[in-house]
Amino acid sequence: ILAQAILAQASGISVSLLTHFEEPRYRDFHRMKVIPQMCHLSEVILFFLAALHHNSAFLVGNSLDEKMARSWNVTGEESVVQCGDITASGKRVLLLSVTAPYHGSTSILQLMMSSPDVSNLCSYGENWQCDGMPIMRDEEGWSDDIDDWHGWQKPLQHFSKYWNLNSPVLLEKSPNLIHAIEDSVKELSSIELPELMRTAGVEGLELAYIITWRPPCLSPLSSHAWERLEHGSDKWIRHEELIYKQLVDAHKLLLKMGVPTLLINVADTLWRQDETLKRVQDFLPCVSGLGFDYMPEMGKDIFHGNHWKLESTLKSFGESVDPVDCCGYDVVTTECFDVSKWPPLEDALSRSSFTELISYLHSHS
Repeated sequence: ILAQAILAQASGISVSLLTHFEEPRYRDFHRMKVIPQMCHLSEVILFFLAALHHNSAFLVGNSLDEKMARSWNVTGEESVVQCGDITASGKRVLLLSVTAPYHGSTSILQLMMSSPDVSNLCSYGENWQCDGMPIMRDEEGWSDDIDDWHGWQKPLQHFSKYWNLNSPVLLEKSPNLIHAIEDSVKELSSIELPELMRTAGVEGLELAYIITWRPPCLSPLSSHAWERLEHGSDKWIRHEELIYKQLVDAHKLLLKMGVPTLLINVADTLWRQDETLKRVQDFLPCVSGLGFDYMPEMGKDIFHGNHWKLESTLKSFGESVDPVDCCGYDVVTTECFDVSKWPPLEDALSRSSFTELISYLHSHS
């Protein structure tokens, strides 16, 4: 295996090394991407020795190993945001949080609020859940319909009034960001920044995405899911499947375009918080002080017009809800196992198109 890694490194073939460390409750995977001219041979050898020391299963592979990697629940090839000392370079990270409405984006925002290095749009004060689109509705007359999207020039102009532009990371989480991703990436790569940003010393933006998805059996935690279920199980299944497809397509597109992207399972923000915290910190090394035990303060972090939904810390909420009792969710395998907890689940999981999408999301979270 070591010889294969050395040969691949020397011959210019991009491969992945995966090491599997057994732990009593969870499986923890570590991946090292070996890219010619970017990974020294000494690093390959050290990685191999570390795996040997821990008596771990060890795998060297390329794209042909994707099926095996998925069966191990290994994360995808998501690059890290290069933002160690980004403010000194005159740049900021524009972090776009993508998910469907009522599917968990607020939990990610509350986590990000715990860091002094992340600025959001809550200070506008009249935007539901701190989304950016209500600002555009009020300032420019835009609707929430994606067809009414007119590019990033105006949003950056207005959002800059409410972001703390001295922060390394500027966050926006409107649900309809899931649309027009390709156009957004292309536009933001060369956009002329508004005067307010330039005056604050911002010379460029590094784009990054966090995509959040919710396992289907967690639907009982959402009042909106119950309301949708009143219109019939099949309608709920088709709605969730459409959401999963949009998220999978968005994730694939962003990775293809080389945009740093992190895919997060909402369940992990409740019941695997240590692992999730490490993933977020590794993804955003310029963000400090993150914690799931943070409660936003009214008048400082959030305002009455934000209509903030969460009434406790994510840590205490996760501790108060049993994943098995509420949802039939197995934290160890990260799978829905008890279909009796949600009426349409058995039918949904019998559809290959539905389960294939969930499989993809699982394998990259």
